[in-house]
Amino acid sequence: MNHVIISTCTTQEWKIVEGFIVGQEIFIEQKQILNLTPQMHQSIKVLQMNMIELNHWLEQESQGNPILEVEFDDPIEIKETKEPDNFYFPSEWKNNERINFKPIDEEKNQQSNLSQTVTLYDHLLLSLRISVKDEIDYKIGEYIIGNLDQNGYLVMSCLEISRDLNIPEKRVRRVLAMVQNSSVVPGLGARSLKECLLIQLKYLKLEEKGLLKKIILFYLKELSERKFKEISQALNVSYDKVQDLLDILVKNFDPKPGRVCFQEGEVNFLIPDIIVKKIDGEYEIIENKGVIPSIKINPVYQNMILQGESEGDFKKREAFAFNEEQIDEQEKTIAYIKRKVSQAKWMIRCVERRRKTLFDITQFIIHYQQEFLEKGVAYLKPLSMKMAANSLGYHESTISRAVNGKKIQLPKGFYDLKYFFSKALPQDDQEEISNERIKSLLKKHVSLEDPHRPYSDQELSEVLRIKEKISVARRTITKYRKVLNISSSKIRKKYIKKEN
Repeated sequence: MNHVIISTCTTQEWKIVEGFIVGQEIFIEQKQILNLTPQMHQSIKVLQMNMIELNHWLEQESQGNPILEVEFDDPIEIKETKEPDNFYFPSEWKNNERINFKPIDEEKNQQSNLSQTVTLYDHLLLSLRISVKDEIDYKIGEYIIGNLDQNGYLVMSCLEISRDLNIPEKRVRRVLAMVQNSSVVPGLGARSLKECLLIQLKYLKLEEKGLLKKIILFYLKELSERKFKEISQALNVSYDKVQDLLDILVKNFDPKPGRVCFQEGEVNFLIPDIIVKKIDGEYEIIENKGVIPSIKINPVYQNMILQGESEGDFKKREAFAFNEEQIDEQEKTIAYIKRKVSQAKWMIRCVERRRKTLFDITQFIIHYQQEFLEKGVAYLKPLSMKMAANSLGYHESTISRAVNGKKIQLPKGFYDLKYFFSKALPQDDQEEISNERIKSLLKKHVSLEDPHRPYSDQELSEVLRIKEKISVARRTITKYRKVLNISSSKIRKKYIKKEN
């Protein structure tokens, strides 16, 4: 509940007559100020939390409030691998999940891998220990390995390391070369993409190593931008030869070699706030009891308050011979318990309000997006938070806070709850279309295009108009293509190989 406070204040203003300041006036006025109590701030904060944040907050609060009992069950965790940061390399590598060097057996059970994995740090230290005998060199190597990022790149220069360790830079470079050469995964310990690819090139048995080395050294940027004409003229080769070299790089090289080893902190867990299952043809909302803790007030303290209230004023009791200090101490204890019980009750109400709000929003989405649940993303309807707020009787800001950062598990998979609130794209002769549907159709037609003659943005606009009966402007296609990380037609184009 928002509190409106009517306050009386004194205001002082300058009195101006015909552009001249002639004096000051003081008058009294009343103002209505919208003020949120600390409890309301806490309620809003709880509403914004996802399941992991909520559990962490409850655990912290239970430690500071002996009245509150929070019992946690073991959550059902679903693994989700975190995407590494992008480097500057040809677009084909961005979605390339092929890894050429794999020390971890892919056939092992996934759960066994999680409990028996070797981190990148451990793997490199073990390899270094085998190849390095000098203890100082080993310590330098350990420092270098500790400064590799999750992709296997060294984030410090040799000069910085030499200054930190007070070791000659030449010796640091020598140990770095040992680290780079000791691993069974070529490319680890590189300081740039160029160095990473050159290290891998040494270990790969490939034809055209000379041309590949030139491209890596001088034309990586041009290659990523598909400037085949410049490269072919500089190397005196044909377009299709440049295409072949690009294909070799994509197929045999890994721009992020650190991905082959399990990374500490690289595994996140998807914990849905809401689970929706289809039972007997109907969609039902199920509480994720595996992650929602049991929250209650300790009955011992509740009984102490009830007992104290029923026995009346302690000072008037004749059954016990308490002195005044003992009476004051007991009164303070009862007051403390009452305050903590009040706080615990409010926390329970906040959590229940969050649960009900999410339940109402999910129920509305299930009803409104029924076609999406049955037929897929092409049938996702546009939906604004204002529309949901008006239908449910909530404020629009409440809907926004409730869906932000929350996950929902549907029979189709995991979704952000915010995914179902998409903007509408108006059409001339039919109802509005969700922008998520446009993005889905855009991905579909790009995947089906001729790689030798990819669609331009204008052509994609025409394809949607003719095949899908949807009018989308070229600039809108361009915006959505960039959001989806789809390269331009020039970058997507593959050249036809000439027959000898």
